[in-house]
Amino acid sequence: MIAIITGDIIKSRTAKPTSWLPVLEEAITCFSKKFDIFRGDSFQLEVSVDKVLVAAFYIKAAMIEIGLDARMGIGIGLKDDNKGSLKTTFGSALIYSGESFEELKKETLHLRTSDERLNALCNTILPLLTELTLRWTSNIAETVKVAFLNEGSNQSDLAKLLNKKHQSQVSTALQKGAYAKIQHALAFCTAELLKL
Repeated sequence: MIAIITGDIIKSRTAKPTSWLPVLEEAITCFSKKFDIFRGDSFQLEVSVDKVLVAAFYIKAAMIEIGLDARMGIGIGLKDDNKGSLKTTFGSALIYSGESFEELKKETLHLRTSDERLNALCNTILPLLTELTLRWTSNIAETVKVAFLNEGSNQSDLAKLLNKKHQSQVSTALQKGAYAKIQHALAFCTAELLKL
């Protein structure tokens, strides 16, 4: 099983591509070596199932940090080979990702697998979590982003990575960003996805 994220940048035309494209590429490469950016502001990446939800929220945090956001459809399934680019690859993971992206409407994150029960479960939880991201300021998004990449680190270590003088600044940002709640819910959904 593999996960595919298909997404685009919300309101990308309000900013110059030079301001957000390097940020998007950096966020994607934290989780994937196999990705495409196309049609200007659309992207697709292959991610392991155990990292896909964290990757999606990391990408959201990276975009929110610079005043934008991302919409993403996640598909989990199979793909035909590991050699070609995503543009020339076929399989259920890519089909589900495309269908999931098309179903977004007003939501910014949607997931599809072959298991309808699991789809219903995840697509009940994910919109609640993305609603929490609407509270993120640039500072909160930056802190959450660094926390996602350094899950084993304590707040003092995160403060050093963020060049913050006090651990309490990190604590406040993580609390305001509902990081622990989001991380807990993502861990639950990921555990369910890994049962596929």
